[in-house]
Amino acid sequence: LVGRMTANIPDARTVSSMRDGRKTRYAGLVICRQRPGTAGGVVFMTLEDETGFVNLVVWSRVFEAHAPVARTASFLGVTGTVQRAADVVHLVADALWQVRGLARRSSPDGPGPHRSSA
Repeated sequence: LVGRMTANIPDARTVSSMRDGRKTRYAGLVICRQRPGTAGGVVFMTLEDETGFVNLVVWSRVFEAHAPVARTASFLGVTGTVQRAADVVHLVADALWQVRGLARRSSPDGPGPHRSSA
């Protein structure tokens, strides 16, 4: 998976141990987007990195304000507030952002998955 390529952004394991109400940023691979009809416009997203998962709660106003990146980004950044209830931790999004400038991978066998053959 993608390593911590952006400075000062905690990994999923660190986010999961943060206190309730803490503001933080996070970036990870988008593995799930759900907008259940019964959720009143809330979008639930799951992001992943090499240490685990971060579940996002994205209110409709935040989703719509960042619609292009919210709908299409495969590697997404989020700024939000940790919400902890018992053993369940969510990151409630205040803003979503496109992660840019990812390092391209290569291997001794040739280009990695992020390199163009052109």
